[in-house]
Amino acid sequence: MKRILIAITIIALIGIEGQAQQKQLKDLVGIWEFTGEQNAGAYLEIIDSNTIILSYNGEKKKILSYKIDFGKSPIWFDFSTSDTSSIVSIKSLLEIMNDNMLKWQLFVDEDRTPFFSSTKGELVYLRKTKTTTTVATGVASN
Repeated sequence: MKRILIAITIIALIGIEGQAQQKQLKDLVGIWEFTGEQNAGAYLEIIDSNTIILSYNGEKKKILSYKIDFGKSPIWFDFSTSDTSSIVSIKSLLEIMNDNMLKWQLFVDEDRTPFFSSTKGELVYLRKTKTTTTVATGVASN
């Protein structure tokens, strides 16, 4: 009986620890610049759950809708944005490497792989340059 009680306690503690470490959208708030010369000037700006902006190839686009699944590893981040005359849907994988670095693989017009792939998608790294929030939240920008 003691062994069963100890096993249940250990399982419960592991479950609590795993839940406490799960990331949330608030962990991604800020401006994330693409690294590398070929992506110079590109960034992902996450202001809040309603406002996400992607700047790439000199074009600044607001994310119209998104779905992010922090329960998956790597994180699944799917979003849509407008192109000149249509809506483009993009599937992606996201890994929070640390507080200042993201690994992001985008799959445009192709199926997402369940894990990062060297044969599909476009793999980029993003470095956090500063935290940004709207004035409405009452939190100052860094």
